Amino acid sequence: MFTATSTALSNWSWKCAKSSSHKELVTDKWTACSHSRATTQIHPDLVDAGVILEPFLDFNEQTIQWVGEADWEYQTTFKFASGSKFADLVFEGLDTFATVYLNDVKVLETENMFHSHRVPVKDLLKEGDNYLRIYFHSALLRARKLERANKPMPLWNGESCRLYIRKAQYHFGWDWGPVLVTCGPYKEVKLETYNATVTDLSVLVDIPEALDVAYTTVIMSTSGKYHHAFVDVMSPDGSIVKSEFVGYSTPTQKVTITLENPQLWYPHKYGSQPLYKFTVKLCTASNGELNKLSNSIGLRRARVVQSPLVDQPGTSFYFEVNNIAIFAAGSNWIPSHSFHTILTKQDYNNWIKLAVDGNQDMLRVWGGGIYELDIFYQLCDEFGILVWQDFMFACGLYPYTPELAKSVTIEAEQQVRRLRNYCSIVIYAGNNEDYQVAESLNLKWDPNQKEGLAESDFPAREYYEKILPSAVKEFSANTYYHLGSPYSCETTRDPTVGDIHQWNVWHGTQEKYQNWSHLAGRFISEFGMQAFPKIETIKSCVTDISQLYPQSEVLGQHDKADGFERRLALYVMENIKIDSIDLESWTYATQFMQAECLAYAYRCWRREWKGKGKEYIAGALVWQLNDCWPTISWSICDFYRRPKLAYYAIKRESAKLTLGIYRNHMAEEGMHITGLGTKSEHAHLYGKKDFAVDVWGVNSSLSLVKGVLIVNFIEVFSGRNVFESRQNVDLLPNQSTQFLTGISVPTDCHTAVYVRLLDTSGSVIARAADWPQPLKYLTFNPGTKVTAEVRHDGVVTVSTNYPVKCVVLDSPGASFDDNGFDIFESDDIVVKAPSVAKGSVVAIEYYERKQCIG
Repeated sequence: MFTATSTALSNWSWKCAKSSSHKELVTDKWTACSHSRATTQIHPDLVDAGVILEPFLDFNEQTIQWVGEADWEYQTTFKFASGSKFADLVFEGLDTFATVYLNDVKVLETENMFHSHRVPVKDLLKEGDNYLRIYFHSALLRARKLERANKPMPLWNGESCRLYIRKAQYHFGWDWGPVLVTCGPYKEVKLETYNATVTDLSVLVDIPEALDVAYTTVIMSTSGKYHHAFVDVMSPDGSIVKSEFVGYSTPTQKVTITLENPQLWYPHKYGSQPLYKFTVKLCTASNGELNKLSNSIGLRRARVVQSPLVDQPGTSFYFEVNNIAIFAAGSNWIPSHSFHTILTKQDYNNWIKLAVDGNQDMLRVWGGGIYELDIFYQLCDEFGILVWQDFMFACGLYPYTPELAKSVTIEAEQQVRRLRNYCSIVIYAGNNEDYQVAESLNLKWDPNQKEGLAESDFPAREYYEKILPSAVKEFSANTYYHLGSPYSCETTRDPTVGDIHQWNVWHGTQEKYQNWSHLAGRFISEFGMQAFPKIETIKSCVTDISQLYPQSEVLGQHDKADGFERRLALYVMENIKIDSIDLESWTYATQFMQAECLAYAYRCWRREWKGKGKEYIAGALVWQLNDCWPTISWSICDFYRRPKLAYYAIKRESAKLTLGIYRNHMAEEGMHITGLGTKSEHAHLYGKKDFAVDVWGVNSSLSLVKGVLIVNFIEVFSGRNVFESRQNVDLLPNQSTQFLTGISVPTDCHTAVYVRLLDTSGSVIARAADWPQPLKYLTFNPGTKVTAEVRHDGVVTVSTNYPVKCVVLDSPGASFDDNGFDIFESDDIVVKAPSVAKGSVVAIEYYERKQCIG
């Protein structure tokens, strides 16, 4: 009996095979990779060998563009011992145009980065050492050649030739990322030897509305002959709850297993994340084990609900898990490295944990990157993060050819078959903004058209409306498919149906961010604001200290957005008082402004989650959580996972219990937010005006919360409390609750509104503040003194004698569970900081002041 083996190949070597600009590198000499990873890419290997400079430093990106125009080869050797009936090489992903040779015999050619390949090679293997060589043709030159043979197609971001090949589109540059067209065995290459093996194990789950049973269909694909198999189901507590005997019949078999009263998987705010372990074991007639494969599966009922609404046009667009309607607060996810083979499992773990700690419910895997590695989805399953999964098309009018259609079909089927085991994935979307590109070109199409799509002016509809949904229907029928993001039906900009990308703050009409209330839709799957990263991150990519100022040429190289100087300055200058524009001050100002901007969005939009039939706004996914290199971008955490102040602001606004405040000029009485279609602009300080205040609470738990609401109006300069009210309130479960509407405030507009929610013991369980806008007109008391005292290890108590905005704590190597918060006299803020010892000095920075207090 031979037990199957699977070995990931490693110890790669590389060489330059062809380069028109660097012919001196084209030799027969192989250079061993300095690492022992099973996956690799050419740019990091060239850096390690000293051939190129670090791409993320200074202007180095510009000097290494030749790498993407060259051909490269990788090789490795591996041992083989006879004894098995079969031996396959499994290529999980080659980037992108590759020709593969085993012992100098061509065995495979590839042209799609997102395909996997299983190649039988038993007859070509030799006892002992074997030689594998992979020739990677320049994807950039291939794409340009294909484009010349056809025609350039319109797009946003990157070189237009990218639309002709199936490769990570962000490699060609984006408005947040560099142009680094890399190549290599970016996913594992495995040698699998066996008499019989399980090549794929999928589990489809169907749970009725009663949630009392899970009907599972185990799909086992095998290669080779076996006598019988066992399908075992292990419960989350480790006990075997089902074991099914399956005789051999065909290479692919389905086994139906019913689980009574299952332990259900929930998003992290709503319950636990139990995972069942499904195992298929192939056996001989005497029960000898030939091979086995296991997958961890979360059991849940998930759907996208699009139903008529009370008092508003259109339909809802919200996610429901196990009959629980969910407001999806979260982020967009881009590849977190330009060369993601450098990332470790711990890197992914730290990123997903950062999202969970930030009170985020959902990550959207954006369509211009990659279908993420399995570890990403495994962690989302384990941590309880929902995943919106785009197919890999972004910001372009993609061409249609029969060859591309065949390639996309294989891609979609393979990826959906791989991803369908992950309970965290609750939606597939056909593309990112491709319908918007078509709209921008004034292309017309009939959404009801079913045939002839490939011959239309918008030929990629053949992918989005036929090929991709067919793959989802066949391989993951219980997962909702959305034609694109954004998409409604007649247009991508209908705020009453589907999802929207709201870019009229920053892009478009460049609205004031205080007006997010009417810049909304049923589900906002993109919106954002730029900010500088932390100083340490800036210094990591700038070696010339003379370039460490906000408008330097090097920093311009590290912000890829068109017009970023004007737009960033507009939003800062429009809102924040600036005394100087040194790098430290500008970094603080941009992060402060970004935090204020994004907090307004979440605050206004969560208000519109008003209960059954009134899910007027059901989600907000900020652009973006992360970066792929050290840069100035829309991210809320920089390349090194250093949170910007916006991360904490979003964390506060996305908590289970939050309070919200909105002020309107008295002339606009009655104009408070009542859902889409009502335009309400936040009151601004243009002369002294009376204003009215609305106060509400949001409770995303499933239980009624009782408390005492305290409302204070506080003069900013003097700190004097000019108004106070207390009332008992009930926060209804899983919705917002309006507490106060149109409270009149005196003429003095320099008055902050401060609200707190106390539980039955008198402890503050939620707080919020609203300040007169724009902040640049406010005068704070020069006698303000903010202190941070570390009375116990890991606990910082912050206090003030006058109202203060945006208090930032810092201590070398420390992480804080809150930062950039507002504080008022007699209401200390307690911040957890695990690595800060009792008596440590904590640096404090706040709006208009800097100091350091022990």
